[in-house]
Amino acid sequence: MRSRTAVVVALPGLLAAVWLLAFFGPLLSPGRVLANRDIPLFHLPLRSSFRALVESGSALWSPWLNGGQPVLSNPSYAAFYPPSWLVFAVPPAYALNLLVILHAGLAFAGAWWLARRLGADRGTAALAAVGYTGCGALLSLVSALTLFCSMAWFPWVIGQVDATLRAEPGRWRRPALLAALAVALQLLNGEPATVVITALAALAMTAASLAGAPGRVRILPRLVVIGTVAVLLAAVQWLPTGGRLASSPRAGGLEASRATVWSAPPARLVEIAYPRFFGDPTRDHEKLFFGWSLHDRDYPYVASIYPGLLLTVLALAALAQWPVPRRAAWLLAFLAGAFLALGRHNPLYEPLREAVPVLAVLRFPEKFAVLAVVALVFAGALGWGWLLRERREGRPERADFPLALSAVLLAVAGTLTGLLYQVPSLAEWFVRTHGGPGMTAEKIQAGIVYLRGEGWAAVATAAMVAALLALCRWRRPPARLLTVLALVLLAADLWHYGHGLIRIAPAGLYQGPPPVPMLQELEGARLYVQEGSDGEADFVPRKQPGDPSLAPVRASIGRMEPYSALLWQIPYALNEDFDLMLTRWASRSVDTLHQDWGTSSQSALHYLGAWNVGVLMLRKDPADWAAEAKRNPDAPLMRVLKNPFLLPRHRFVPRAVFHPDPESALAAARAEGYLLMRREHAVISGEPEREAAFPRVPEPLDLDDRGGRLRMRYRSESPAFFVVASTFDEGWKADVDGTPTPVLPTAACQIALELPPGEHTLDLRYRDPLVPAGAAVTLLTLAAVGVLLARESTAEARRRLESRAL
Repeated sequence: MRSRTAVVVALPGLLAAVWLLAFFGPLLSPGRVLANRDIPLFHLPLRSSFRALVESGSALWSPWLNGGQPVLSNPSYAAFYPPSWLVFAVPPAYALNLLVILHAGLAFAGAWWLARRLGADRGTAALAAVGYTGCGALLSLVSALTLFCSMAWFPWVIGQVDATLRAEPGRWRRPALLAALAVALQLLNGEPATVVITALAALAMTAASLAGAPGRVRILPRLVVIGTVAVLLAAVQWLPTGGRLASSPRAGGLEASRATVWSAPPARLVEIAYPRFFGDPTRDHEKLFFGWSLHDRDYPYVASIYPGLLLTVLALAALAQWPVPRRAAWLLAFLAGAFLALGRHNPLYEPLREAVPVLAVLRFPEKFAVLAVVALVFAGALGWGWLLRERREGRPERADFPLALSAVLLAVAGTLTGLLYQVPSLAEWFVRTHGGPGMTAEKIQAGIVYLRGEGWAAVATAAMVAALLALCRWRRPPARLLTVLALVLLAADLWHYGHGLIRIAPAGLYQGPPPVPMLQELEGARLYVQEGSDGEADFVPRKQPGDPSLAPVRASIGRMEPYSALLWQIPYALNEDFDLMLTRWASRSVDTLHQDWGTSSQSALHYLGAWNVGVLMLRKDPADWAAEAKRNPDAPLMRVLKNPFLLPRHRFVPRAVFHPDPESALAAARAEGYLLMRREHAVISGEPEREAAFPRVPEPLDLDDRGGRLRMRYRSESPAFFVVASTFDEGWKADVDGTPTPVLPTAACQIALELPPGEHTLDLRYRDPLVPAGAAVTLLTLAAVGVLLARESTAEARRRLESRAL
């Protein structure tokens, strides 16, 4: 008996292990690394640089991006998210492997627990867990790492919110605090979109709780408690981030053209039932993706929105007819996700975005499709449990509606597949018009063959779903056998369509920088990479060794875009603002460069030289490169130039002009051609313009620059003017032998200081005053939550003992 109980207890863990290994097993090897879209170009470089900064003792300021930028106020580093600290225990690339596996397990356990909390049996909970962790929407988020990690907490939050809303008076505090802890972890993870998705689902649960019981409005303050405690717990991240956002490009909201990029086209709804209707986005390198004309940037943000055909059919039946647990909540969540995901394709989205501040600062509305898919997953899984209960109680006819739906889907799949054979001109038109550039006759024919094969796969899937539901209509098969068949069918379906969404590469992909000419000549100077434009998806080498699906990643690394050079601690200056988190002064410096490029390349080179840029990587025109690549398959993607106007990163300047505002300082420096080694232009707000001479060049005796802190011992016979080619920020403070010294911005938005004569020690350091304040709030709240949870647990244990005694 005990052995049977042990097996039953162990089954969820065994199922999770087998299921997750099917997708993520290769990531257990340090010799394999993730290569999904943003991993090697954004998340891994940031995590790698953060580890290096912590090891150097200066984690507050990165000297490697934009000529220097704050670290802890940028949530993309996830500096305060405990699981991300794996990067300090193992190599960064392997840490991301483990981070994905860890959160996949967390998501599986959360989905299982949520289904059980809503009354599901173990088989139904297994269906929910397999569906949640294997659905295309969740797997697609691996490409945007923080979204994937944040959605792992989603079922835990929703379950605790539901428990809070439905608890008796006096017993809601414990689940409320646990919900707040989970939301706080989402906030610390650094992805606001998934917090909004979770909040929308929580509001849907609230609406479902209030439906038909208006007297329960008294439970609404419980949600306020959850939100307030979560924000206080995450104050260490979001207090400094809020201060940074106020001066970032997101301040006041993004313009519509930028905010609504990657809006989900309505035609994508067909992919909920037929995931390869527009081909396979993971095989775009083979020209087997036919959604180019549909998507912004020629590619979907959420690569797949497929929840599995079985769950799709069951969810439609549940939302339309069946009284599954929290049916209204899942319906509202689905509608909200679909409504917002449409973005600019929805005429009401822009007015809503203007009215809701949080939406005003978010990009890529297609992210909200995840909410719609997740709602289908849980509604479908709970629908399966309800169907089996109805069958057990003698009402097998409840399967008629989903059986009819599956029959319709089977008929549609069969008809479309037949058309591919019977009307080849239609198939040819579809492939040619939707297949993107470079569709040769050979590629078109290969695309038609591919679509025919996918048509038969859709027919087979729909037939198996229909057969399973027909078995449910028949009374003889036991429910346990039906559940096993449902699990096998769903798992096979999701794995077939989803395993390619996890892109894996040999670890050697990140072991050394690409052979870019003159890169080795940087010698401590910075790199400038010219920002690309949209629509250059085909701008990759035609022939490369290894897996061809990794060609775009290799090409982006070869172009050092957008942050990949950080993998090898190669410093950038004035690089692309990938996550729209530039500070006010950094944005000003980038805008200045763009203006200079538009008027004079010579002026731009001088300006870059002032930023210690020694090598430039400039984009070739894609058409010119394509013509060159025909003659030479190894033709480099970028034009690499050495900057003849390179200035040192630390420099003493013989003359300085002090201006009352940044605009006049920039105008004067630009008029002089940025000859800043001769005369610097600095800003002292509100004071009249003046010029000062510093005739004696000081002698630096010792200099230690660790990015966020610079210490220099120097000797000078006269006052000196010292410039550091690092981005100015109000958080910079300086003292000379302990006496505070003003830190000034220059015309180029760099750091300048007037130093006294004699032999002294300069201490220049960066501090974000909001980080300590946020940390204090977080620690105090965490201590209070710990005490309250201990009391609530003690009280709950006492109530259980009393109930047993009675």
